[in-house]
Amino acid sequence: MSNQVVVHKHRANTIQVDLGFDVSNDIITSEIRTEPSVEAPLIATWDVQFLTDGVDGKLVLSMGLADTDEIALNSGYMDLKRLIDGVGDPVPVFDQPLEVVFRGTVTA
Repeated sequence: MSNQVVVHKHRANTIQVDLGFDVSNDIITSEIRTEPSVEAPLIATWDVQFLTDGVDGKLVLSMGLADTDEIALNSGYMDLKRLIDGVGDPVPVFDQPLEVVFRGTVTA
């Protein structure tokens, strides 16, 4: 995955993430916020699913049209939160938050 994630406003968005390790028993969530801080205002939330069964570490992050229609900002930050075996304290997936760029669309 690159260091910058592009989200297109007024469109459904789907990205694939390959973590490279088994997450089949884990709960993974992801949010986009205005700053790289859990206290920063929430912009949007990704729906996180396994591409297959999670053993391969491949995830699909998606966001519907209703979610992106409301985005007025041009940038934000995201990460992935991982609960190993679905319990305990969350652990980081990346070294640092990823920058998110919100791009406008032309065709109505």
